[in-house]
Amino acid sequence: MNSTCPPDEALSALVDDALPAEARAEVLTHSARCPHCAARLAEFRALHDAFLALPAVSLQVDFGARVVERLQAAAEPRVQASRHRGWRARLRSLFRPLTAFPLALSPYAGAAAALVMGVWLGGMLLQVVDSPSQPSPPSANVTLAAMSLFDAVPPGNLCPRADACGPIRSAQ
Repeated sequence: MNSTCPPDEALSALVDDALPAEARAEVLTHSARCPHCAARLAEFRALHDAFLALPAVSLQVDFGARVVERLQAAAEPRVQASRHRGWRARLRSLFRPLTAFPLALSPYAGAAAALVMGVWLGGMLLQVVDSPSQPSPPSANVTLAAMSLFDAVPPGNLCPRADACGPIRSAQ
């Protein structure tokens, strides 16, 4: 087998008469010259003949008719029930779709709760605790000192302009 040999799908399609005339002629001329492709073509023809030699099997059950019968049987009671309902049942059916409405808003409620919690926790970080009875040392408010590490420009990032990364210091 070399790179010019047709794929097995083309040989199988040739045996099944599924190739167009042009491709059929190319595969036949190649298989006449290539011993590997001729052997593969003979295998496909033997397999095709073996499948044709199998006896025809008839099923005792028509599954298509069974499926159609079940679908029709399942659809009929609903149609009959909807015709003979009372006015209360019809009124309840109008409000039934509204019960799914809160479930549709649950992702938005979760996002709103996350936003409120983030703002609340962030506000807790910035609170300064000063008790008038005890003077606190400068290092007592650790959260405010920790927040001072955050800058508008991340560390290692390039500044978009000279004054964006802080005041320009002159080398004096």
